[in-house]
Amino acid sequence: MIGGWRANMFKTKLTRWSRLDNAAKIFPATSGKKDVRVFRFACELTEYVDPEILQQALDRTMELFPLFRSVLRKGLFWYYFESSDLKPVAKKEYRLPCSGLYIRDQKNLLFEVTYYQKRINFEVFHALTDGTGALHFLRMLVYSYLTIKHKDVFGDRMPVIDYDVSHEAQRDDSFQRYYSEEWKRKNKKLKKEIPKYHAFQLKGQKTEYGHMQITEGVMSAKAVLAKAKEYNATMTVFLTAVLLCSIEKEMTVRQKKKPVSLMIPVNLRNYYPSDSARNFFGWIDIGYHFLEQSNQFEDVVAFVKEFFEKELTKERIAIRMHELISLECNPLLRIVPLELKTVFLQLGTAFSLSSDTAIFSNLGKITMPEELSPYIRLFDVFTSTPKKELSICSYKDNLVLTISSHFESTDIEKNFFRTLSGMGIKIEIAAKRS
Repeated sequence: MIGGWRANMFKTKLTRWSRLDNAAKIFPATSGKKDVRVFRFACELTEYVDPEILQQALDRTMELFPLFRSVLRKGLFWYYFESSDLKPVAKKEYRLPCSGLYIRDQKNLLFEVTYYQKRINFEVFHALTDGTGALHFLRMLVYSYLTIKHKDVFGDRMPVIDYDVSHEAQRDDSFQRYYSEEWKRKNKKLKKEIPKYHAFQLKGQKTEYGHMQITEGVMSAKAVLAKAKEYNATMTVFLTAVLLCSIEKEMTVRQKKKPVSLMIPVNLRNYYPSDSARNFFGWIDIGYHFLEQSNQFEDVVAFVKEFFEKELTKERIAIRMHELISLECNPLLRIVPLELKTVFLQLGTAFSLSSDTAIFSNLGKITMPEELSPYIRLFDVFTSTPKKELSICSYKDNLVLTISSHFESTDIEKNFFRTLSGMGIKIEIAAKRS
């Protein structure tokens, strides 16, 4: 009897912690005042938020995402997640967007739900999840909120949402699932083909006290897609070209000696089957040398299109993914104490930042049950960043493009949205300093 009790106790302790995924390992080591590694998804409703119902919806959503009750702990060799009994509380927005969530040596949840007027905000520390995982959480939160709020309207015919993932599948470390030492060894030569850049870096006065410049543009997704098709391009290719050219307009001739490079996160679930709610993303870097290449917009679009067609293949994405994971799998690195690992990770991050000028994250099209559409206006997303980052997502025909940065100057943002409006695209602009 006593032996069985001890076994059960031991088993319980084992299930209360889990390793960080490969991408998550870098965030605790490199987060700080200059980059808190937090991003925000928000849903704007057509009605004001009811705080009590939002809390009920949050409680219900937490039952679907037990992984999000994790707190971050510090081990001898790596950080790790530990399950907690902490209960998240939905609050009226009370501080700057994308403020720090991870507090070293404290057991606190790594996300926060707030509201303001008609908006429901979900902010999360990137070590816990990526954009896909965060979006699933917010979708289920909004779904729960609206079905509770309007239960009299729906009655017994509740809307059905397309998310049904087991807790075990949510916890899956898909990096480890798909990493193959044999594949990496056979394709070692392909690593040399991946382009690397020493990119132009944005300079200028930074905002004070951690404030961010946030410029949000709402426009018709159909209008942008139609304009992209005029250049025989996808929306992502088209907007990548607009961002590259918007940056180029602020560069001197001397600065154009270096290429403009954009980091573009890639959802690995598009290449490898995964329902993980943890991080499972990679990225590509695209560089354009305006001093050596044409600055005509149609030429930039053509270059971006060709680059994407070459680099966004499973083989090329796999090269990058395996290179990233191989560092973690190095037997020598595994036995290095965490404090020393942290130094290496910080140096590596500082070096990698020089590879890119800005970031472009496309979270894609967001879907919700059609019955809920009368209550939802739009979704948007933006992130804390030491650079400038363009983040986009769409719901129905509302495409939201948000540029965030800690730079005082918003000239690149003006160039970007003026380019689109100059093409006949109507834009509703909301610029604020948070």
